[in-house]
Amino acid sequence: MNERQPTPPEPGPSWTEELTEPLRSAARGGRWCRIEEHRAGGWILLSDRGAGDVDWWHLPSDSGDADAPPLAPLDPLEDARLPELARTVSEALRMSASLELLAWRVGSRAIFRLVEEGTTRMVKVYRKDRDILRRWEILPAEPGAPWRVPRVLAWDPRRKRLEIEFCPGTSLNASWLAGDTDPRHGERVAALLGWLAATDLPPDFPSHPVEEEIRVLSERVPVFDRTLRSPSPRVGPLFDRVVEALRGLPEVPPVLCHRDFHDKQILIDGDRGTLIDMDLAAAGHPALDVGNILAHLRLRELKGAELRWQEVASPIAVHATRDRGIEDSLPIWTASTLLRLALIYARRFRRPGLIEALLDSTEAALDRSGEWEGLLS
Repeated sequence: MNERQPTPPEPGPSWTEELTEPLRSAARGGRWCRIEEHRAGGWILLSDRGAGDVDWWHLPSDSGDADAPPLAPLDPLEDARLPELARTVSEALRMSASLELLAWRVGSRAIFRLVEEGTTRMVKVYRKDRDILRRWEILPAEPGAPWRVPRVLAWDPRRKRLEIEFCPGTSLNASWLAGDTDPRHGERVAALLGWLAATDLPPDFPSHPVEEEIRVLSERVPVFDRTLRSPSPRVGPLFDRVVEALRGLPEVPPVLCHRDFHDKQILIDGDRGTLIDMDLAAAGHPALDVGNILAHLRLRELKGAELRWQEVASPIAVHATRDRGIEDSLPIWTASTLLRLALIYARRFRRPGLIEALLDSTEAALDRSGEWEGLLS
């Protein structure tokens, strides 16, 4: 990781101006796409330099002068909590393989694209083993099936290192951003959700109960308040409404849920599709994944994608409510995801007004009104 300072921001209004000090002062000095809390204290600022290049910078909690807070570059190879990351890079160099770091969550996990002798595979390393192998192997491998997950090529439980096959395809997110708004995408996603829901679950498979969903939301609310200089006063009442609605749901048999089910996780390659990133797969409410993708469809449209999102969302909602009887719970899980996205985007590059629009959509989903009328009712 080099020592140069971040590049100046582009002209025009910046979302970073809405951040609290000293984040706001630090964020003025770079082209930031995302901010995270650092386990060791302070914040991690991700600087997007374009062409897929990302720098990680640390802003300590006791940053001193708000007008010139110190930023220290973070080097993935020096991540003491994730030593397997550096070992994986070292092994690739010894093999004369090509290695690209695609994602790094400091102190937690990393993912690489590895090319060796013309063969591409994906490598993931973790700090903790949270039933990784069981989650990745829960879905059946059926040759010629319209949907699949990448095959596990190797798993080392001691090193907590997973190797999986590289699957070709274009993510739905990339297709939508490129203007491909084929309404048949909705039917394909509905079929994928049906495949997940029909999968047999062992009784001891990891689970994601309603209380866990509430815990995730409750942890994000104070971060939202710490991040923004003027956090929306609407968040508290909406959080209370969502929590009350979630706790009021009747118990239903769980189904297999991806838990991070959105358009970036779905690759399309002709007539076949691939669902990637099974790290969080768990037994959960049958409306969890459905509400997740519906909320992300709304998000993409709010972020400016020329997407006929309701046309894509309609078959997803119709199939799910018809096949799994979730018409009463789907608005609640959709609202939960919309609220979570509003909390997350306090720390991400965004268009003006995005957070308020997501909060509007959260309220509308709970009321089955506005843009959700007819979709969730």
